[in-house]
Amino acid sequence: MPRTEHQESETLEFKRQWTDRALEDLAAFANTRGGTLLVGIREDGEIVGARVEDREIQRIANLIAAHLGITPSIRVLEMEGRPVLEIRVEPANGLVSYGGRYLRRVGTTNRDFAPDELARHLLERSGRTWDGLPSEWTLEEVDPEAHRHFARLARSRLPHMDPEHPEQTLQNLGLLSKGRLTNAGVLLFGKRPQRLFPQAQVRIGIFRGTQILDSHDFQGTLWEQLDGAMERFRQVLKVRFDIRVEEPSLEGLQRKEVWEYPLEALREALINALIHRDYTIPADIQIKIHEDRLEIWNAGELPPPLKPGDLRGPHSSVLRNPLIAQTFHYAGLIERWGTGTTRIIELCRQQGLPEPEFQNRQGGFLVTFAKDPYTPERLRALGLNERQIRAVRYVKEHSSITNQEYQDLGKVSKRTASRDLDELVQRGIFERRGETGKGTYYVLKGSQRGQRGHNGVTKGPKKQGESHHD
Repeated sequence: MPRTEHQESETLEFKRQWTDRALEDLAAFANTRGGTLLVGIREDGEIVGARVEDREIQRIANLIAAHLGITPSIRVLEMEGRPVLEIRVEPANGLVSYGGRYLRRVGTTNRDFAPDELARHLLERSGRTWDGLPSEWTLEEVDPEAHRHFARLARSRLPHMDPEHPEQTLQNLGLLSKGRLTNAGVLLFGKRPQRLFPQAQVRIGIFRGTQILDSHDFQGTLWEQLDGAMERFRQVLKVRFDIRVEEPSLEGLQRKEVWEYPLEALREALINALIHRDYTIPADIQIKIHEDRLEIWNAGELPPPLKPGDLRGPHSSVLRNPLIAQTFHYAGLIERWGTGTTRIIELCRQQGLPEPEFQNRQGGFLVTFAKDPYTPERLRALGLNERQIRAVRYVKEHSSITNQEYQDLGKVSKRTASRDLDELVQRGIFERRGETGKGTYYVLKGSQRGQRGHNGVTKGPKKQGESHHD
């Protein structure tokens, strides 16, 4: 028997013959990305043909209109000499129900929407956003200090704002609807917003492997969550002081704080998490501080059409919570739409750190800051062999490596060692130092190490005052 080359997918379904079960598939297609139902093809792809007389086509069209309220495109195809009925539906403007159920297409199956998913999709299809929905709170729940704090931040962009009269401010920002605070208004200006949204908070944990050493929750308004989390970073992250002499005078001494991760980059990533998180998902913002990395996760994947790779260059801004984003903009905490991630990348580059990773992860969005650009995983991804990876680890521990040390470490010939070391230089991982010949040694690119002494110990300047907060 003839078979089709196509396979069932998220947008394609086969039916041997029409039954009312096909209405479920069409409803799921309409609630997802649209799709095509081919009647006259068995599930295994065998083409058996279908009834395609005008009366049958009209009957099916009437059933679809009556049960789903949508108008499909129906036409007859000829496949391997047999008639097949093609029924195509586009994504619906609103959600389509069938038999009291709301279905969506996942792979080749139809699944019911979970309650929180249904709420999000109803909002999306209606053109409304969660942060613009009216809450049950009135102006009595506004925290005057939160409003005054915003007034101080927004002074340059909203110079005529009255710090003592929040009603006019909230009205102008679209945070008040018929006397009730919108959800954005609650999070930005409410008294203890967690009474209404318990998981609208930031949690910071310190980890050693899988062991949790410490955990703190930061609640209050979004301003308080931001300030509390940043203060926690200053308490637990290491900092060193870079002292440079700009000119030969006491005033010429410049002391610069250099944190494990650029605080401005962490602040930018946290602001993004507060603004873009999906507040319909019952999960707090989670920040995990590991020995070798720092992760910031918020509920809600990047909204389409954005993909994680898009964030590394200029990109459009798709706002999940436009009222929150607008208020942060007036407060001077974000400058232009769509530039936050490129700024984060640049701040990490300036400090010699790896570019942060952006990922959709477990129904949310994850930003990972790493301390070490030369982890084995990253080096393997660059295509280095295991000898070269061992050599990088050796240099991290001993400051430098010679050709002879490389030969001993990898048990290879001088020729192989030279080739491997040259490749590490060409890739920008090692720098060649010293005199040509036996005086040559290799250090990590950008290393501040001094010259190598006769006893094989690297000599260099003493470190400037280095300290850290416990």
